[in-house]
Amino acid sequence: RQRQMCIRDSPYEYLLSESQERMLFVAHKGREQELIDIFHRWGLHAVVAGTVIEEPIVRILFQGKVAAEIPANALAENTPLYHREILSEPPEYARKAWEWQAESLPTCTIAGINIQGQHQNWNQILLTLLDTPTIASKRWVYRQYDHQVQNNTVIFPGGADAAVVRLRPLEEFKSQKLKVKNDSEFRTPNSEFSKGVAATVDCNPRYVYLDPYEGAKAVVAEAARNLSCVGAEPVAVTDNLNFGSPEKPIGYWQLGEACRGLAEACQEFQTPVTGGNVSLYNETFDSEGKPQPIYPTPVVGMVGLIPDLSKTCTQGWQTEGDIIYLLGLPLKSKITLGASEYLAIIHGIVAGKPPQVNFDLERRVQATCREGIQQSWVKSAHDVAEGGLIVALAEACISTGLGAEINLGLTDDLPQRWDEILFGEGGARILVSVSPQHQQVWESYLAEQLGDNWQKLGHVGSPTQDLQVFTTDRQAIITATIEMMRDRFFNAIERRLSDSATLP
Repeated sequence: RQRQMCIRDSPYEYLLSESQERMLFVAHKGREQELIDIFHRWGLHAVVAGTVIEEPIVRILFQGKVAAEIPANALAENTPLYHREILSEPPEYARKAWEWQAESLPTCTIAGINIQGQHQNWNQILLTLLDTPTIASKRWVYRQYDHQVQNNTVIFPGGADAAVVRLRPLEEFKSQKLKVKNDSEFRTPNSEFSKGVAATVDCNPRYVYLDPYEGAKAVVAEAARNLSCVGAEPVAVTDNLNFGSPEKPIGYWQLGEACRGLAEACQEFQTPVTGGNVSLYNETFDSEGKPQPIYPTPVVGMVGLIPDLSKTCTQGWQTEGDIIYLLGLPLKSKITLGASEYLAIIHGIVAGKPPQVNFDLERRVQATCREGIQQSWVKSAHDVAEGGLIVALAEACISTGLGAEINLGLTDDLPQRWDEILFGEGGARILVSVSPQHQQVWESYLAEQLGDNWQKLGHVGSPTQDLQVFTTDRQAIITATIEMMRDRFFNAIERRLSDSATLP
């Protein structure tokens, strides 16, 4: 039956059908089998699909006959070009959204805030955010594929801001190794194979929707920050650009501005774009039958190099009594609620401007974090992203089950709002924990590298301790149990999928 189905397939289907996990290689003539053998050794399939010819033509054969002939130039330099005018100024939806100000929100205090006539304390707000799919654990997703990668995964998905995979030695070097523990670990005299690769995927579509240029820059900056938090030097990017119709002025403006932001950010971080793909015309119909585009979503996948796998970090606290620091803009700095998860989920408002990327501060904060990991000063590192500072603290507690006692160093007499302090986003921020024995050398290094752009927050607690956040005068702002936070964080997606399965 398979043979009959193949016979019925047409050249058109072979040439234009899409699938995943396929790559095209050009190999030296006479060495094709070497390449095929490498694929077979890893349980993969590879065949010779064609040859390079001198004639400037692409000739497609099917069942021994010529099915198509295309001038090579038509697939290279002589492709169709569409000339479209980009909007001279941002569209009305963006200009209107940028007018939003935090002062339009209800007044808030240490005790909490009124949401649609109902008072909610900051504990309730935190638990609601942890239960939001964009923040909650994605374990339901990554447990459905081989995230152990032949037992070479050093840091698993969910354990840190990036996953880390050990680079295995080539077969020809195996004779030089002393095998330990299992076939996937080797010790060498010169530690040549102690290197690893870190990988992360990132995008905040809300940021890009509200400001495609700044939002796209933030995507690259956060991806680089994720890698730095595990001790990896960012080296390269691949992108997956998902947008609405470029034939519509707003869609084309979003695409053009986002690409401009991606290009600038990749230059700033010196991370070349090695490949990627584009998906356009992504629209759904609303209740009135009108096509509505998706949020512009330029997903960035970034990889980084770890020179020594013994010098990596995860996001969870490691030891009771370790000191917790905030790298980047300190708490007294103005941090925006614009485009934040808090604003969208708690208040139902998608407005404001996303945080602007300070590339100089980003590079210095990330380099400081990486050096701290290399020197074995930093024991855990986690970036402050969606949900702001308190969500990042909660995630560090959830990861290893250790609590934390945090003193914000602030009183109720503040020029900014409490929700901005707790849930504002931006500021090139990273949470780290450091052993007390390294406190002096670490703080000296911070002062040298970051100036005033860091702050000591508190210390890691015990497994029986909650996440406790206080003001300077010991007024409690957050007191959340690990058990409650874990329930919201780990079960959010499963709970929604379970609920949807019971619907008619």
